[in-house]
Amino acid sequence: MRVGLLILAGLLATAPGAEVTVMGSAGSADVSVVRRVDLDYHLVAAGRPLEFEVDGPTWVRAYTRAWWPPGEEGSRAYRLSLWQDEVERGLSFETRRSSSSYADGGKAVGRWRSFYIQVPDGRNSYRLEVDDAPLDTVGVRFSFQRPRPWEGVELDLERRTLVQGETEETFYRLEAGSPSWFSVTGPCRVKVKARLDFVPGMVGAQNFRMSVSEGDRVLAEDNFRVTRSLAATYSGAAGTVPSVERTLRFKLGAGSHRLRAGLSGTLGPSAGFRVERITSEKYE
Repeated sequence: MRVGLLILAGLLATAPGAEVTVMGSAGSADVSVVRRVDLDYHLVAAGRPLEFEVDGPTWVRAYTRAWWPPGEEGSRAYRLSLWQDEVERGLSFETRRSSSSYADGGKAVGRWRSFYIQVPDGRNSYRLEVDDAPLDTVGVRFSFQRPRPWEGVELDLERRTLVQGETEETFYRLEAGSPSWFSVTGPCRVKVKARLDFVPGMVGAQNFRMSVSEGDRVLAEDNFRVTRSLAATYSGAAGTVPSVERTLRFKLGAGSHRLRAGLSGTLGPSAGFRVERITSEKYE
């Protein structure tokens, strides 16, 4: 087991000299990626956690790779637990064997999967444990990166401005029983925020069903039960109160996609919705 100090590349400009100090792990290994750059990964194994410290405030992105069972194909799931003091954060991933990256001695590894840690002010101690993984071993490396921002998609639909505190967001009106069409360019992940419109006469909690389809294929749909938002309003829309927010998520492949949003199963006349996208990353 190696105990050492890891100085990370790609530091945030807002966190000069930031460090992750590793106090204990199941060992270390180099992983050779497609660019044939050897990257130092710390190992976490069953019963042998990875312990590290970070000075905040900052953001840390942890890249993980499952050590792959010989001869295995298809997808495999693995689970980790990140502990800060007595607070546990469960992490679940699904991956496939990487065709371009490998560890020492040609050892097969999975395509990387990552998660972010928002580190508070001061020195913070963390412990990462394996809950379940192929061969019970996972390689981990760190980089100081902020989460990438989601970008709003401009739609050719009736606009409305949602105001919540000092934040304003553009939403679009979706009538019940009358689908709206819009386009999104992939590859990307998509997040659709939805808020039912409460109008005079609507009391208590209300139901609505939101769906997004492409052609005959439903990409995402769900039934929601919501109440009026106590914090959000629509600018210039007297008599209409937005509900608390609900979200649909899905992925799109490359190219332009013509999508259809539908609202049903509700006594409300309409809803506001907002589409956001984030470009898909390439997993090696």
